[in-house]
Amino acid sequence: MTGKVGIIANPASGKDIRRLVAFGSVFDNQEKVSIVRRILLGLEAAGVEEIIIMPDTYGIGERALEGLGKRKLKPRVSLLEMEIGHGATDSTLAAQKMAAMSVGAMVVLGGDGTCRAVAKGCGKVPLVPVSTGTNNVFPRMVEGTIAGLAAGAVATTGAGVIQQAKKLDIYGPEDWRDLALVDAVVTKEAFIASRALWDMDRIEAIVATRAEPDTIGLSAVAGCLSPVTPEEPAGIHLELDREEPTATVLAPIAPGLFSAVPVGRWQRLTVGEKVILKSGDKPRLLALDGEREVLVRAGEEAKIVLSASGPFVVDIGATLKRVQGEGFFNMAKNVRP
Repeated sequence: MTGKVGIIANPASGKDIRRLVAFGSVFDNQEKVSIVRRILLGLEAAGVEEIIIMPDTYGIGERALEGLGKRKLKPRVSLLEMEIGHGATDSTLAAQKMAAMSVGAMVVLGGDGTCRAVAKGCGKVPLVPVSTGTNNVFPRMVEGTIAGLAAGAVATTGAGVIQQAKKLDIYGPEDWRDLALVDAVVTKEAFIASRALWDMDRIEAIVATRAEPDTIGLSAVAGCLSPVTPEEPAGIHLELDREEPTATVLAPIAPGLFSAVPVGRWQRLTVGEKVILKSGDKPRLLALDGEREVLVRAGEEAKIVLSASGPFVVDIGATLKRVQGEGFFNMAKNVRP
């Protein structure tokens, strides 16, 4: 047990174009400051000795500390030494550095895209993902106080309930290219332009690690057709067919935005199974967890592989129940007669 926790808060999450084309709420950076402040207090209550915060262009960590006024936190708090201003790579680099510093847990504020960036660098460090993004399938809507408490319990006791998430590995002709935690979507686009994806007319296929009808985003299309839980060692692959669909699915693809999606073929995937993408004479763009990321050039072949080796994630409720049973909240245990 390290008694050390990292905090990664993405100042750009929850602000993409889907706020304009749909009806999502906005997590502004001041709200993130407030959430981080409550996370800090939760970590303190859990007995964490050291807290490391990723710096960012808005100064979320510094503002969270300033808002505490004269109240001095018991844990040592520092900003990670790193260059900033490079988008998602900031989160990946911060995760790598925190993992090298042997943090016992990382609290991540963002959406699916932020969690994906952190997953590239966190190694085996368990994550407590807090939803502040647009499409929030991977992170949870959880009060910052409780997120900090759970992360602190994991770091100080080692008694957390931790599950390993699934992922999709993307391979090109030159080998591994990228990963997705929730879904990889094949689009007809040839340019990244706006990274966010919402136009179903431009989508050809969806591959997902999980598919639930009570979520929002492109994985919800599969969830409204053939659900796959996060715990199942399975995934799903859908091919859209606008001319001869075998099913038409009504799905919430963005906040307040529904679409009737024509599906041709679909199949469940087993762990290790591949989906082969042949771009033919036109390039294709893969959108990973809702953002256009990987270009498959004309004539290239790409593979999307379902893996069980995703990041480790803290089950917040189960963790707090477990440590409660072990006396974590019993203040009398530290009182001598």
